[in-house]
Amino acid sequence: MKQRLSRLSWPLLALVVTVALALARTVRTPRFYFTDDTERGSFGQWWQLGEHLLQGRIPLLDPSAWQAGNYLAEGQWGLLNPVVWVIALATRGSEDPVLLVTVVKVVFLGVMAVGAYLLARSFGAHRPWAALAGVLLPQVGFTVYMDAASWSNGLFNTALLPWVWWGLRRAVEGRRSPVPYLIASYVLITFGYVFGVMVLVVILVESLVRHAVRRDGRRVVRTLLASVWGGALTILVYLPGILTAGVSERGAAPFDNYRFLNADLTDLAAAASPTVTATIRAWDGDVTLAPLVYIAWALPLLPLFLPLRRSTVRRVLPLLVVGGIALFAVLAPSHMGAIRWPLRFIPDLSLALIVLFAVAASQAYPRRITPRGAWWSAGAITLAAAVSWTDAPTAWQSIGAAAALQLVALVALLWIARRPWATARVGRAPWSTTRATALAVAGAVLVTTVATAAQVLTLPRSPLPDGDAPDVATMRSVLPEAEAGGDAVAVGNTGAYDDEPASWHERLRENLWYLSDTNVINLYTVLPYTAFIDDLCADESEHLRTCVDEAGLGALWSVDPDTGMRVSDLMSVSTVVAMKRTFPEAPDVPEGWTLAAEGDYTWVVRRDEPLPEAGGVVWEGDGTQVSEVTRDGASATFTVDAVGDDARVALSRLDYPGYSVDGGAQLADPIRGWLLTVDVSDVAPGETVTVRFAPPATPLLVASAALAALAGAAWLVVWGRQRRRVRR
Repeated sequence: MKQRLSRLSWPLLALVVTVALALARTVRTPRFYFTDDTERGSFGQWWQLGEHLLQGRIPLLDPSAWQAGNYLAEGQWGLLNPVVWVIALATRGSEDPVLLVTVVKVVFLGVMAVGAYLLARSFGAHRPWAALAGVLLPQVGFTVYMDAASWSNGLFNTALLPWVWWGLRRAVEGRRSPVPYLIASYVLITFGYVFGVMVLVVILVESLVRHAVRRDGRRVVRTLLASVWGGALTILVYLPGILTAGVSERGAAPFDNYRFLNADLTDLAAAASPTVTATIRAWDGDVTLAPLVYIAWALPLLPLFLPLRRSTVRRVLPLLVVGGIALFAVLAPSHMGAIRWPLRFIPDLSLALIVLFAVAASQAYPRRITPRGAWWSAGAITLAAAVSWTDAPTAWQSIGAAAALQLVALVALLWIARRPWATARVGRAPWSTTRATALAVAGAVLVTTVATAAQVLTLPRSPLPDGDAPDVATMRSVLPEAEAGGDAVAVGNTGAYDDEPASWHERLRENLWYLSDTNVINLYTVLPYTAFIDDLCADESEHLRTCVDEAGLGALWSVDPDTGMRVSDLMSVSTVVAMKRTFPEAPDVPEGWTLAAEGDYTWVVRRDEPLPEAGGVVWEGDGTQVSEVTRDGASATFTVDAVGDDARVALSRLDYPGYSVDGGAQLADPIRGWLLTVDVSDVAPGETVTVRFAPPATPLLVASAALAALAGAAWLVVWGRQRRRVRR
């Protein structure tokens, strides 16, 4: 029991320190983990998914959400992810979104710390240094200020990747159970965050090539099984989005370098300075007020532990390969088609470097520490500080403070290593630590705490915006369904009032509209439908915001020349919420609409006779008559009563790839370029037409799921037989 407690003490230390440092950021900024995409994207997304789960279903399509409603193609909803399900159900039970999100983020930071510890141990790091790796990884600047603060799936990805890598090494290298890898990789892939999957591909390819070169057939087979499992799941999660991208903005994504959220070599000189912002261009200009390239203050100390033994180099070869490719990715062009903002690979580069640091320190400290290594580390500290100063001369105080802290740590490590008791062992276990190592790691954890405190004091918040969204009860009171009826759209600059808390009683933003009882189309999406946003005069980002002038409202109330109907009617919109910042005067309403309410921040205009929710028939051509029978999110059925000269029927749905028509034919040239249109010219009166949606290439998706299941089962069978053979 004493030995087990000793083994648990170091990962427990990493976990406790990580949680404490994560919570410390909320002391200065209580909403630190509830900004931008978490506030306007993830929380509402979890809320809506929780609603569907409570009703016993997994949503595939919501016509009322329009371009944000193709949930499987969106990918990042995590529809197949049990961890996301738990978060979604917890969200439905929460009244305080800030508290819920903070708990979720801190838990994942703790998961990341333990995963880094396990991965470092698998590469041969001693427990104290592996624990230091667990403390350092969650403090990476990009992870803290971008992923943890805003991009939830990025945080989830970084937290799970060490577990996936550890599980793979455990199963392939150590011939242990593949269950940890199967579970961790499933969770990672079904988060829907492609950057983690790309790194997993690199890890698998490296393992396959390395074992093939060594002619280790059994490990090649295990790696192949792991690859088939991961590849099949990747097809299942990402193929719907790829096949849908042709109608979206992602289908025309450029290959170019706009120097946006990518780095150059001079920026990376600040990787060891916890408060230096470098010159990373983002939404606020050429310098982003966050240490986005910060990896770890201890990086310049790595030469102290070099050179590595030849056996150690062979062992850490996967770290060198993954780290090298991640470094290239960080320096890559900012836009590579649908893959953009390569600074998002910084956490992966950090994982490789931090684990490498832990392994190098384990093999060298304290017995193999030499003055030459110390001088090399001092030179690395000085060079990094000098290059950082040329890049950001106004930050000389932060650069100097970081360099001084590193030099003090270097001297302390040397002093400890030279003590007479430095090599004395404690206990008889082969991984027992020396007092010198324990003291050195404790000091390193203290320095990490100081570095985090400096960040909290000088850079207390994420550079991404915080809209100060209120509690759940306030958001649920916006547009109650009993008052509105039908679907709604917000027009004008919905973000103009983020600095006025009282405005949240009248309007919401992006996915927070999911908390309203009324279906509102202004939702967040990663697949903006090109023809749709162009027609509605909406912006080209993932946030559906109509134009900040009268053009957005004019587009809704314009008359379609092909059908003679207003665009709002074709969309089954019954309520319009107009922002007063965009519309200072009451908007002129067309016939059939009434100015129903005036608030301090908005005008509410309603149709005199509300239309049903989107998804059904909204128009028939001249002489054509149909009667709607049934409808739900993924289908609509109607009976053809008469067929005229114009045999077209329009439904209030986006013309997504994946629709099929039983009894009629889907037109390749839909009305307005985006409204699902059916041709019933070959349908006899009295016959029924059914429009169904299924993800594109559904048979291939089913086959991929089956292939993944077979690969996982085959691996378990192979491992079980090997285990029984070893026991005999």
